[in-house]
Amino acid sequence: MLLKIAWRNIWRNRTRSLVVIFSLVIGIWATVFILAVSDSLHAESLREGIEYKYGHVQLHSTDYKKRQELGNTMPGVQEMLVAISNDPEVKAATARLLTSGMIASAGYSSNVQIRGVIPAEEEATTKLKTRLTAGEYLDMDKRNPVIVGEKLMKKLKVGIGKKVVITFESPTADLVSTTFRIAGTFTATNVREEETMIFVRHEDLSRLAGIPGEANEVVIKMVQPQKMDAYVDQLKGRFAGQDIVVENWEQAAPDMAMVSDMIFQTDVIVTIIVLLALAFGIVNTMLMAVLERFKELGILMAVGMNKLRVFTMIVFETTLLSLAGGAGGMLFGFLTVLLVNYTGVNLGLFSEGLAGWGFKEVIHPTLEGRVYVIITVAVIVTAVLASFYPAIRALSLNPSEAIRKEI
Repeated sequence: MLLKIAWRNIWRNRTRSLVVIFSLVIGIWATVFILAVSDSLHAESLREGIEYKYGHVQLHSTDYKKRQELGNTMPGVQEMLVAISNDPEVKAATARLLTSGMIASAGYSSNVQIRGVIPAEEEATTKLKTRLTAGEYLDMDKRNPVIVGEKLMKKLKVGIGKKVVITFESPTADLVSTTFRIAGTFTATNVREEETMIFVRHEDLSRLAGIPGEANEVVIKMVQPQKMDAYVDQLKGRFAGQDIVVENWEQAAPDMAMVSDMIFQTDVIVTIIVLLALAFGIVNTMLMAVLERFKELGILMAVGMNKLRVFTMIVFETTLLSLAGGAGGMLFGFLTVLLVNYTGVNLGLFSEGLAGWGFKEVIHPTLEGRVYVIITVAVIVTAVLASFYPAIRALSLNPSEAIRKEI
């Protein structure tokens, strides 16, 4: 009976109720769409970092974590790599030799991060080959090939097949300088990587550095990423007592973890702001409805409706009103996300800023089902809490005074 009365009360002032419902629809639709875009950017950032750069787990020597120098390598890295690759939890693994240096052509020179990679293992782990935009991969049978970013090659003013000079400091503090031939170019979502990162063969870099076969980083990609933390603990136990630091991607890449946390916090703040705005709108509407019905509520209480029933009726009115707007907003938001996921959203206007954070210009928004559930629950809770003040205000009525009150 109370539900039926509450539903009929909503439509006694049709215009006001429709305005509130429309406001709820727009607010929830906007929240769903913003979260979908934000979550898609977040997922793209994580995919870019994990799939193409950091992997899920990384191993370094203790000395390398203190000072990122070429000579701070891990002992027995080749045997370690074979053992890790044979773990059933591991999808792929590779070893790298990392150092900083300089690349120079006849007309330009730049500081770069040199990555000595094992071509086959690197492709299986980080899909480096799929990022090539021109030329060949490092598995060619030629002397000293190098892959550079498209933007870096434009600055060097050279082309595929041309020679450049790469200079770096060896573990013995000697400068090593030799010619490499550009084998290909790659593209990256992060503009800075295209300008400052180059890839050479591990065997070439380790030979030139005088440390053949050694590496200072092992990158692991998991079969089931959700088991990453358990595997990290397992590796820590395996290498206990050795100078090996085992880290998941959040620890190995704090900058990427910071972006991830920032996006999550932004999502929470946006959702809270929208829900607060909706709550104040609901409170204002229901308070007006209660004040307009002082005399009616007084009569109901005078003829025997107890305060609990009056309270419940107003809570029902608020909840039903919110559910009507919430259902419309969720449906509208779901259909919008579905459509835009197919067509994509072009954020070319913000391309420079997005590229600096490693985001693509065109995104395809998507939202997990659990987020829809969370938003639905949040709207219901907000509606119930927002109904308390108008309902309590109604309970403060004195029936005899309310009956005599002229509205």
